Amino acid sequence: MPTIKHNPYDLLEKEHISKSMLSEKAVLSLGYFDKAKALFEKRPASKEFQQSAEKAGEITSELMRKDIARIQKETTDEIQDDEKKETRRVHSKKIMEKSEKVFDDLEACRTKLKEDRRRKLESGEIQAPKKKTLVTKLRNELIKTVSLIPKNLKDDASVIERTHKAILTFLTELKSIWGLNKIKPIEDEIKQKFKKLEEHITKL
Repeated sequence: MPTIKHNPYDLLEKEHISKSMLSEKAVLSLGYFDKAKALFEKRPASKEFQQSAEKAGEITSELMRKDIARIQKETTDEIQDDEKKETRRVHSKKIMEKSEKVFDDLEACRTKLKEDRRRKLESGEIQAPKKKTLVTKLRNELIKTVSLIPKNLKDDASVIERTHKAILTFLTELKSIWGLNKIKPIEDEIKQKFKKLEEHITKL
């Protein structure tokens, strides 16, 4: 029996494509080819049936080539997407591993520093910081007040004197209200600050 050129089934086998993967149009065309082929097989001597089968095979093969190109592109895209996903997954895993290592290193450093500090405290190499008392905090704030005198008034002797008195009066009042003791060092330091300001004015 003469063979049929452009047999679409040969194309399917060559490209390893399943019939179920074809488009509806290609499957319908393949059905027409099957019918034309069946008629030709019954009448193999008929040139007309042979030509019909050849034509149906050619049309079907052309439709299938378009489907095959589409399927291959979709497969390639899927493979590329999978590769991208895998690359991102590996990259994310590496970042997480690096982050975990950094955190572990930081924790190890903190532990080492704590241990080193504890050892130095025990040996007396360093002293634990003393908690600031209320008097110390008050002293710091009042000393800051001296530096808050407006720049255009720092050369005014009257302003300097009145500010000095106001701060000392305030300190004395707080001493009685809050029940403070040992405020003399604060008074002395405030006096020293104002003395420097007064000396600066005298030199002008």
